[in-house]
Amino acid sequence: MPEISQVKIAAPDLGELSRILREGGATLFPQWLAAEPANEARILWWGIRGTPTELLDVPDDPARRSLFPRPFDDWTDGPRGLVLATLDLDRAMRDLAPALGDAWHDAGEDPILAARCRRMMVGRGVLVLAEPGGEGYLAACLARFGEGPVAIALDGSTAAGRQALSNPISRGHATYVRIGPRTAPTLIFLPLG
Repeated sequence: MPEISQVKIAAPDLGELSRILREGGATLFPQWLAAEPANEARILWWGIRGTPTELLDVPDDPARRSLFPRPFDDWTDGPRGLVLATLDLDRAMRDLAPALGDAWHDAGEDPILAARCRRMMVGRGVLVLAEPGGEGYLAACLARFGEGPVAIALDGSTAAGRQALSNPISRGHATYVRIGPRTAPTLIFLPLG
C-alpha cells in the first residue's frame, strides 16, 4: 500500500522550525521530516513507499518535477497529509495515476491556501492536489517554485497561526502556520480525534 514516507524541507532558521513544531505539540522532530539550512524556506521534495514510482513519467521541466514523489523506503510513520500545488488538477491527477491510481475526491476550496482541492487517501495519510483559485498563497508558490509540495499536515494544536473550520486533509478544524514570509511552507496542525 502506498504511504507518504518522507518530506525534505529547507529553512533559513531550523531553530525557528523546531520551535513552531514544539508549540504545535511535537515533542520530537518528526522522523519523516528531514530539514536542511537554506537562504529561502521551501519544501524540496517528498517521498513515497509501497508503489511503483518507476511507472511515473517524470518531466525534465524543473517547474513540474517536484510534483512527483521520490521512492523513499523509510518505514516510520508519515505525515497526516501533504498538499501539492499544481497549475492543472486534471493533468496532475493523470500524471500521478500510474503510481497512485485515480481515487481522487473533491475537497472543496481552501480560502487560506486560495485553492481548489482534490484529495486521495494514501495509506494512513492524505495527499491533496491544489490548484489556484485566484491570486493568493498557492499562486505565489507556483510562480516562485513551480509545481510541488507547499504544505504539510501533522497532529497538533497551536494558538499561533490562522484558524480554519475546515481543511482539505481531515475536513475538520485546523491551524495553518507559515514557517516564514510570503511563499514559505505551511504547516497545517490537525487536532487529534
